[in-house]
Amino acid sequence: MTVFGGLTALLGMLLFQRALGMTLRANPSTKIPYWRNAQVRPLGSTSLRALGAALLVIGAVLLGTTGWYWPFLLVLAGPGAALLSIATHNRRVARNG
Repeated sequence: MTVFGGLTALLGMLLFQRALGMTLRANPSTKIPYWRNAQVRPLGSTSLRALGAALLVIGAVLLGTTGWYWPFLLVLAGPGAALLSIATHNRRVARNG
């Protein structure tokens, strides 16, 4: 169950990051807001985010049977990487524009 939970959570994070990458590429010269949708949302991006979030939560629940720290680390790693990507993109836009 641990391997399945880990793979499910990893797949969820990858889908979530793919959706973010699609959004960043669709808005090359526009800052991305942290808590709202971007100006341009690519087709399928919202669906990928929803599926990725669902798989991440399912994986965290499945990993919750092995210990408290694995789900905690996974739940923090995905959004942490997303916030870092958005911050990097916004800094690049501010520097170029």
